[in-house]
Amino acid sequence: MAEVESLDPPQTLLVVEDDPAMLIALRDILEGAGYLIFTAENGEEALKVLADSKPELILSDIAMPVMDGFELLEAVRKIPSGATIPFIFLTARGTREDIFTGKSLGVDDYITKPVTSKELLSAVQARLQRADEFAMMAQLLAAKDSLRVLANAIENKRHHVERVNDYAQAIAQELGWDTKHRDALEFGAILHDIGQVRIPEMILLKAGPLTPDEWVEMRKHPEEGARMIEGIPYLAPAIPIVLHHHERWDGTGYPHGLQGEEIPIEARLLAVADTFDAMTSDRTYRKALKPEMAREEIINQTNRQFDPKMVTAFLKCWERGEYHEIIKINIEKNSS
Repeated sequence: MAEVESLDPPQTLLVVEDDPAMLIALRDILEGAGYLIFTAENGEEALKVLADSKPELILSDIAMPVMDGFELLEAVRKIPSGATIPFIFLTARGTREDIFTGKSLGVDDYITKPVTSKELLSAVQARLQRADEFAMMAQLLAAKDSLRVLANAIENKRHHVERVNDYAQAIAQELGWDTKHRDALEFGAILHDIGQVRIPEMILLKAGPLTPDEWVEMRKHPEEGARMIEGIPYLAPAIPIVLHHHERWDGTGYPHGLQGEEIPIEARLLAVADTFDAMTSDRTYRKALKPEMAREEIINQTNRQFDPKMVTAFLKCWERGEYHEIIKINIEKNSS
């Protein structure tokens, strides 16, 4: 029999079945796999269970007295806490009409009786895993919004991280990066300067050039930022970007003086996007450069500050007008 690994605390399931022998069999199989099981003999009893608890999955028969499976599913989906609970029908009824009715009410899956323990556990595990993936995605989306607000507030540069991400994503698309790498890049763009929260404000907002001692302090922010987000699992892919986005292709950057392809590729990409935005934005110590001048400086720093492959991709985006479109959109956003 398949087992569920590392369930601590155990995941809770609600099994709704009017046949006592079948109910006992289902409970034994699922409890043997490590799940905590609530049971009910019909939909009405199941709703009473739901009033006091929120199981992580509901497994229900269709043909039951008092309240059948369809009525139960419809009632569950109307409860705010029940809208996202995975719901599986386990039934001898598998006609087209039943499947259509179930799908229209929001059922997640059908299992047709008779069913083996392996089939049952496989279906339950798959639906729970899918629910976890959706929950994680919702957390990531919420986290991205919160982190953008935090990062912009820390840097005191309105919409800076959004622009850097837009520029970086254009380059990543040109390079054909997959979703996994582009997601890591987005978090890196949002968080790349978050370590500046540990830098004294008098240095961050200084109107003139920094002194050597002030530069020592400023150059601490990549390591400070990496320390701030270590230990947060979903931010782990962003750590190399936060830590190394000020390294230079020729090895003269900081904090570790990495050279060439020793520098993580996402950090090499972000360096171009971040520098372009920095040059085309007003700062306390200078006015923004025109985009064309910033472009020339990016070209001049090829093989010095920047990976030549990243510069080539940047220029292709430029030639297609993508950077001008990003600049235009952000001007409109800031003026609204």
